[in-house]
Amino acid sequence: MESPVFEEEPLTKEGETRSVHKNHHKGFKLAFFSLLGIVLVGLAAFFIINNLLDTTHKATPVNTTKKENTPKAASKNKEDTDKKETTESGIEEDAQSKQEEVVVNSEESILRFYTNKLNNLRIFTSGRELSVGEWNVTLQDGSVFLSASDIPSRDLARIFGLFDEGNLLPLKTWAKEVYQIADTLSKELHADWVIGVGNNCVGEYPATLPQSDILNFSGSCGYSIPVLEGSSKGNLTLVIHTNVFGTSTSRPPRDPSSEYIFPDSDFVRLTMSELVPLTPRQLRLARNEIYARHGYIFESADLRVYFLNTSWYFPDPSYDGTTLNAIEKYNVKLILDREKDFK
Repeated sequence: MESPVFEEEPLTKEGETRSVHKNHHKGFKLAFFSLLGIVLVGLAAFFIINNLLDTTHKATPVNTTKKENTPKAASKNKEDTDKKETTESGIEEDAQSKQEEVVVNSEESILRFYTNKLNNLRIFTSGRELSVGEWNVTLQDGSVFLSASDIPSRDLARIFGLFDEGNLLPLKTWAKEVYQIADTLSKELHADWVIGVGNNCVGEYPATLPQSDILNFSGSCGYSIPVLEGSSKGNLTLVIHTNVFGTSTSRPPRDPSSEYIFPDSDFVRLTMSELVPLTPRQLRLARNEIYARHGYIFESADLRVYFLNTSWYFPDPSYDGTTLNAIEKYNVKLILDREKDFK
């Protein structure tokens, strides 16, 4: 017996619409879950890879010790620091050395500058220029010494001739220029000044000088009469008696004993207590006045000026400084011992 066959009824338009919506809904759900699956797979892959990387990073040993804290680095740092300190110290020493050199060079340049100024000075008279030769400017024991002791013979004779004629204006004009240079130089160096100009043991001398003066400044080798000498504006003199700044033409008589530091050092032994109050310069003069009594001609310009300015010193070219009596030798040694205390 045949089963009954049921024939499907044809879909109406409304049915067709429901069928299409149903199919679209299924397609949308399928696409959504597919996309969700892809996202989930991607997230899973990300976490897996990230986990693997973290594991690898943790498994790799990391040197957490700072390089500079290792013994080798520390040693290198210390070496570099020491080197730096040494270098800085060296720079400071170089700077100090250069500064001292600058000071020395500055002092020398000042002396050289004013020496040149002195060398350029001239005594102008009757259309003629007179020179006192080369100047020597030195700084010793807190004093600056300006000396000229090699005056050309012809110029020296003319200088004394001006003095004999009473024509002092050219000499005073020149002497005041010398004074201005000495005064400026002493202020720059913060030192006293001493001027000494004149030849030793020569044949020239002013004929109008009193005979007593000529004898006081004469010796077996000739005459040593100063042209210009002094250590202050008040006592700066031309040819012994003429004040550069003033009208005085004579000096008050001097007591020779007051011109010595130790008047009896040629026959009385000195004591150390007598030497203690003296300055290094006074000690030097005291020691050399022992030789000056014998007429020793000194090479040092300051000693020549000092002793030529005394009334008792008579230069003797024949005395070489080797002949002293026992007391003089004792006093020279005692003074030398005291001078060592200042060195």
